[in-house]
Amino acid sequence: MWRRNGVEVASGVGSFGRRLTIINPTSADVGMYVCEASLLDSNVKPAEARAFLFITEAPYFTAEPRRKMMGEVEKSVDIQCQARGVPIPKLEWYKDAVPLSKLNNPRYKVISSMGLQVRRLQPGDAGIFQCFARNSAGEAQVHTYLDITSMAPAFTAAPVDITATDGAVASFTCQVSGAPKPAIIWKKDTQVLASGSVQIPRFTLLESGGLQIQPVVLQDTGMYTCYAANSEGVINTNASLTVWSRTSISRPPMDRRVIKGPRPFWSAVPPHDPRVVVRYVWKKDEELVSQTRGGRISLQEGSLHISQTWSGDIGDYTCDVISQAGNDSRAARLEV
Repeated sequence: MWRRNGVEVASGVGSFGRRLTIINPTSADVGMYVCEASLLDSNVKPAEARAFLFITEAPYFTAEPRRKMMGEVEKSVDIQCQARGVPIPKLEWYKDAVPLSKLNNPRYKVISSMGLQVRRLQPGDAGIFQCFARNSAGEAQVHTYLDITSMAPAFTAAPVDITATDGAVASFTCQVSGAPKPAIIWKKDTQVLASGSVQIPRFTLLESGGLQIQPVVLQDTGMYTCYAANSEGVINTNASLTVWSRTSISRPPMDRRVIKGPRPFWSAVPPHDPRVVVRYVWKKDEELVSQTRGGRISLQEGSLHISQTWSGDIGDYTCDVISQAGNDSRAARLEV
């Protein structure tokens, strides 16, 4: 009589039960087999022999890569490779017949649940990647050819002409695509202002590829060029910066004490940047001052003229200057 794990085995037993044959064994057949021999019509204790059946299974792949894969410089690519077998197979990766363990490349990351991830692809990563699965029953291998694509630089957001006020911050945009990642250089005329290795005061190369100027001065007015370069080519484009003089009242109205009568109160605001539209607002004790019909109070180009002054004109006068190039405000008091 034959038993496996304590359960009688009926199939595969030869004549007289002397031989047990298992055809195409699988993992379901693993276990302890016992052959028991006994004498008919006898009280003699049966004799038995035991043997444990182990099943090994050569590796086979449950996930494997395409024969050819494409990757883009600076991007990541996943190469799938998963295998089963008994015992569980061990996976080993090779690139161009060299084990990855010898290459010691930190950008090559083996992920047990997926396969191999190659990070921040470089042109030198092109080649044949092999995945070997090995156990005591044998080995299997799959491979793929990884090709790396390169692209010439192209502007995705080119710089445009901008205007800034003296003392403010100006920022140019310059976003590019390409593989390998293009290097950005900013120039004004022939002078390099900012790059990966050069930076002069007030000029900063932004992570996005743009240029920041802080603070802006009048001499920064001019044409700026953004260059983008990689192994596939060089491109450039221009944009202008216009710097306005900041609007300010350098000669403010002064406190005045006048005699009642035909004495004028006249405050002149100095010239401003002629490219900038300026609006002037005069207030007396926070109330808007308007020009009178008879001309006793007149407003012209930021100047306030009061004739025939009287006690009702006493108060604090404020001149507000409002423009795209900045605002300013000054106050003076009139006593009659």
